[in-house]
Amino acid sequence: MNTEYTPKKPQVSPLAEGLVSRTLPAALGADGKPDAASAAFARAVGYGFYEPWHSDEQLERVVPTFAEDGQELTGVYVDPGFASLEPWGETLEQLGFDAEHPVGTFADFDKTLNAGGAEPIEARLITDVTVSASFRRRGILKHMMTSRLAQAVEDGLPLAALTVSEGSIYGRFGFGAATREQGLQINATTAGDGFALRTPAAGTVLTVDPSKTAELLKETFARFHAGTRGSVERTPWYWKAGSGRWDPENITSWNRKVRTIVHVRDDGSIGGYAAFRFMGWDTEPHTMRVLDLIAVDASSRIELIRHLASMDIVQRLTLPRQEAGEDPLAAALVNPRARKVTDENDVLWLRILNPVTALQARAWGADGQFSLSITDSLGICAGTFVVSISDGAAQVSSTQGTTTPQHFSLDVETLGSLYLGDISVLTMREAGRITADDDADWGALSATFDLPTKPYCATHF
Repeated sequence: MNTEYTPKKPQVSPLAEGLVSRTLPAALGADGKPDAASAAFARAVGYGFYEPWHSDEQLERVVPTFAEDGQELTGVYVDPGFASLEPWGETLEQLGFDAEHPVGTFADFDKTLNAGGAEPIEARLITDVTVSASFRRRGILKHMMTSRLAQAVEDGLPLAALTVSEGSIYGRFGFGAATREQGLQINATTAGDGFALRTPAAGTVLTVDPSKTAELLKETFARFHAGTRGSVERTPWYWKAGSGRWDPENITSWNRKVRTIVHVRDDGSIGGYAAFRFMGWDTEPHTMRVLDLIAVDASSRIELIRHLASMDIVQRLTLPRQEAGEDPLAAALVNPRARKVTDENDVLWLRILNPVTALQARAWGADGQFSLSITDSLGICAGTFVVSISDGAAQVSSTQGTTTPQHFSLDVETLGSLYLGDISVLTMREAGRITADDDADWGALSATFDLPTKPYCATHF
């Protein structure tokens, strides 16, 4: 049995003729302003996501956050010499964006993921993926993805992660949906199916000045991150928006609509915060929208919601991006119909790069031993691995095809979806996405691999 394991770098897919790719760090010039390449990249991303163009002042705020995160910016560009020979070249030269404006964008950087193990695991985060509608079917996305996954493998990252706008794109690159979130609507009135809790209030909820909360937001989220399987470290955007310094509609302005409350527990410690805004007097029923709610335990989360529901005039609360799964709030309500799930969506998608490191970093439901044969269309981590769990910790070894009596086969996309425990191996078996010999003990695998609670990622990137 070989305990040493090195993933293979995928073959980098070529670009169509006339396109070139460049990767550069998000950077500022000597004058402290974004360099031309970073500014053009940021503008192209906004254009790709149908957002308003960034002004120079907005770029001077947003690009430094890219640099703070250490983001690497990969752009695909049209070669002007090639374009000049094409029928559309003259039009592009006269009316198109300049040559520094990429027709494909891809940014990546590193943060930690709480996989439920003893320590967080490093992950290569992927964001700002766009392809110009005028340059589709030229291999742009496949080139950017394979080249940057190859770099992540070379850098020794055990997994890559992204959040997606379209759910049908990234499975072919080995990403699997690994966490979900719900939107909630709460009837804040006291009549009919209105809001009432079974337990008395605990601690105190205080209204605070949003402009003073940046450090509090960081500290509270750090405790949440340490205790929440599925959590991903946040980017600087969250602290600037959460403290009102950036208005999401225009980051050069303060968001004067944001309000903040904190829950102070009986021992004086802060258990959580909520940033929210009133949706206007013309909204019927009068609605308070929660922009961000982070609590280190269920009690603080319930107290924050209790306070919001009790505010004068408020008849409805909307809470997007809440944890999917069993919700203590529903059980705490006198009438559970006061809480309504309005939508459910996937959030975090994971791509395993090194199964040995990744599986050793996750939580496990029980001790046991099994082997996994993983298929991978990109060839990064195809192979057979023996997993032995003792006292809640796993030892994982790559083998030359040697298996245990409990042997299972799956693809890397399925492993990504199973990794944080959002879905059961038994569900994946019924879907035909994990197979085994006829005498396999599926109950034992489920007891070992599956986890009793759902993961939750409160970070979008």
